[in-house]
Amino acid sequence: MKALTTAAIVLLLAGCATAPASAPTSGGQTFTGEVWTWDQPNNIVTLNQGGKIIRVKTTPEQMRTLRHHEQARITGELAPPADLLTVTPAGPMTPVAKGQPDTLEVKGTVASVDPNGRMAVTSERGPVHVWVASGADQRFKKDAPVSVKMTVQPVEMKPATSGQQPSSAANALAGASPSSEPGDHAVVTGRIIGVNPGGILVVESPTGPVQVLVADGAKYKVGDYVEIHTSVRTAS
Repeated sequence: MKALTTAAIVLLLAGCATAPASAPTSGGQTFTGEVWTWDQPNNIVTLNQGGKIIRVKTTPEQMRTLRHHEQARITGELAPPADLLTVTPAGPMTPVAKGQPDTLEVKGTVASVDPNGRMAVTSERGPVHVWVASGADQRFKKDAPVSVKMTVQPVEMKPATSGQQPSSAANALAGASPSSEPGDHAVVTGRIIGVNPGGILVVESPTGPVQVLVADGAKYKVGDYVEIHTSVRTAS
């Protein structure tokens, strides 16, 4: 029963903004990795190579074969980074809720679990990637049934005022504490870097993107900030 809190303020991650369209050169290189997101109009796919994020410009034919979070072998050429420029006031920032939160709970099985604090879950709605407390590999085993509850709250990042707890990467791990509720709990505040079909949100975090599910993905857009509360517990 652990809780883990983190906040990501201005982490720039390549992979979601568009770039000028041009066809990949013939006889390009071959790249392999996990498909994180893609830019269909410009034929650019973002691959995760064991934590290294790259963008590959390929062909429309190869784009049509992509499946989210599956390993892919892509022929093309490296595309330059396309960071999402976010202008925020200088100084400590704090998230301020706006609109209604979006809560969804799904059941699935553990696809992988990192002892340092990340878990991948396969559910009927799609893959979920969330933070868990340290030592989660001792509490959750691969293929074990779990229930994942996700609450996504849209927020605005505003300058912290006196008495508010500022959000910064510097205090990312300071909020870890036992929880009175069963399961592993985490809070991640970050920028949306991908909105995919089926209500899948990809959100930046200090250890790499997390991925959660929402009822209606159309209400979110790349560049928005959200605060995500997740809990993972063993299911029968």
